Amino acid sequence: MALNVQFQKLHNVLTKEDIIVPRIVNQQTLEFNDLCEYLADGSTVTAADVSAVMKQIEMRLPLILALNSKVVCSPEGLTFRPKVSGSITQSQLKAKLEAKLAADPTLDIDVDRALALSDLTISDLTASIAIELPKKWDERFQSKAQFKRISKSTTEENGGDENETSYENENQNENPSGGNENSGTSGTGGSNENPGGTNPEPGTVNPEPGNGGGNDGGDGTDES
Repeated sequence: MALNVQFQKLHNVLTKEDIIVPRIVNQQTLEFNDLCEYLADGSTVTAADVSAVMKQIEMRLPLILALNSKVVCSPEGLTFRPKVSGSITQSQLKAKLEAKLAADPTLDIDVDRALALSDLTISDLTASIAIELPKKWDERFQSKAQFKRISKSTTEENGGDENETSYENENQNENPSGGNENSGTSGTGGSNENPGGTNPEPGTVNPEPGNGGGNDGGDGTDES
């Protein structure tokens, strides 16, 4: 199964340029129970054993991370670690101070004071979990991954080149009969050379004189 890729043309408002970017579409989902069966395949443990261990990891891992610890979960270095996020800007501080002053005008508050480190409080922070993937995982994945373009993509004409169109297993010949457009030569399965007219359908005789499109490839004269 290949990675289904779709190409999109976007406009970058900062650089004022168009850009073509890819994106993954139509991703499949491997459910948890199916993953456990897949991991247990060829092993001495059962799918139920794998499920029990993974459920224990799911329950215990957040507790260990809450103790400010990093957890290495694979021999190659899959690591879970605690992460903190949160910020405050000068404009946000001013709006916050103005709100306090509006609630109680008796307070002596300088709404235009400079931003200080203490203005970002503990209550403004959010804890989350960060995941560090081993580099070998990326290398192993890239060596196995294959791409498949699943939809039509076009590129702008550049230097007189025609727009590129690409479909998976697309029929590049638009003539379903297998022949080319008439330009003085016959298509595949057609009659002999036709210097004076259009090719007839394969296996038929041109009834009109002067076209030279008969099966015998004659000179196009009427012998009657």
